Amino acid sequence: MVISAKHQAVQRAISDLRRGGAVLVRDKENDAYLVRAAEQMDNNTIANMAQLSRSAPYLLISTNRALAIGLTPREDAAACSIALSDEQNNDIIRGLIGDIPLKVDIEDLSILGEKPLSVADSILILMRVARLLPAAISTRLPQTDHASLRLWAEEHGILIIQDNDIRRFETISASLLKEVARARLPLADAEDAQIAIFRPGDGGTEHFAIIISNGDRLAAPPVRIHSQCITGDILGSLKCDCGDQLRLSIRQMADMGGGVLIYLAQEGRDIGLVNKLKAYALQDQGVDTVDANHHLGFDTDHRFFLPAAEMLRQMGIANIQLMTNNPDKISQIEACGITVDSRLPIITPDNPHNADYLATKAKRTGHMFD
Repeated sequence: MVISAKHQAVQRAISDLRRGGAVLVRDKENDAYLVRAAEQMDNNTIANMAQLSRSAPYLLISTNRALAIGLTPREDAAACSIALSDEQNNDIIRGLIGDIPLKVDIEDLSILGEKPLSVADSILILMRVARLLPAAISTRLPQTDHASLRLWAEEHGILIIQDNDIRRFETISASLLKEVARARLPLADAEDAQIAIFRPGDGGTEHFAIIISNGDRLAAPPVRIHSQCITGDILGSLKCDCGDQLRLSIRQMADMGGGVLIYLAQEGRDIGLVNKLKAYALQDQGVDTVDANHHLGFDTDHRFFLPAAEMLRQMGIANIQLMTNNPDKISQIEACGITVDSRLPIITPDNPHNADYLATKAKRTGHMFD
C-alpha cells in the first residue's frame, strides 16, 4: 500500500506533540483548531496560544476524566471542553488532567460536552495514539480560507492535519504491516521456535510472532495474542499475571505440538508505559485497575487487535484456538476476520500482590478464570 501524505502528516503531528509542539487540526467543516498536549504545557502556553490564534484557549479532557473529578458531562458527550483563563497556571491544568492532585474548585469550571466524531473527540484520539494523557489545550482559529490558513501555518512552522485522518491512522498502520525478518529462536520452554518481526511500512510500531514447532502450518493452531507488559514479562512483576501467562502459553503450545504467540507492542492496555506507571501509582492508593485508567482519562481498554489479525493472515492462518480469558478479545479478533474455533483458558496462580487485580478483571471486564 502506498503511504499517503495525510498518513505521514499524522505521524509528524504525533512527534510534534510529544516534544511539546503545536499542530493544527481541521474538521470536515474546514474549521481549524490549534492544539498542544496539556501535559506538555508550561505557564506561558495559554497566553501564547491565545496570542497566536486570537481566541480564548480551552482544555479538552475525556468524559472519563471529567467524571473522575466530579464533573457531569451530558450523556452523549465523547469529550469535554473547559474554558481557561490566564489565572489558571500549569499546576491547575496538570491537576485537571490527573497528572498531579487537583488544585481547583470544580464549581468554578465551565464545562461543555463535545459529541462523538467531533473534532474534540479526534484530538483526544490523537493524544492517546501519541501515548500522552488524553487531554489537550486548544484554540479555534478565525481563518477558514484554506490558502490563508496554510500561509499562517507555514509562517509559524505548524503542521496541518485532518481529523478524519487521525481516526484512520491506527487502521492504516495495521494494514501496512509486513514480515521483515525471521530467525530460529530456541526458548527455555520451547526449543523448536522461530521469531518473526513485522514492521509497518510507515516506520511505526513493530510487533512480533513466536512460532512454536509447525504452529503456522496447523489447520487451527493454538494462538496467544499477548500485549506487551515490560513490568510483568521482563521484570517479573507480581502486580499482574502477564508474565506468567506469557510463559505458560509458550509451554502449553509446545506440549500441544505447536502454536503461535502474537506479541503486540501495546503496553498497559495500549496507553503506554508512562501512563501505565501513573495508573500503578493510583492503584497503590487503593484505586482498582479499571478506575485507575478512567481516573487518567482513558477507557478501560484501548487495545487494538487488527495488527494481530493482519500478522495471522500473512502467515496463512484464518482459524485459531485462542488462548485467552478475555471475552472481548474473542469478539474483537473475530471482528477482524479471524475465526475463533475454540477458546483455551490460560490460568495462572494468583499471589498476594495481584489477587485484587485478578478479581477486578473477573468482576468488571468479564474475564473467565475457569
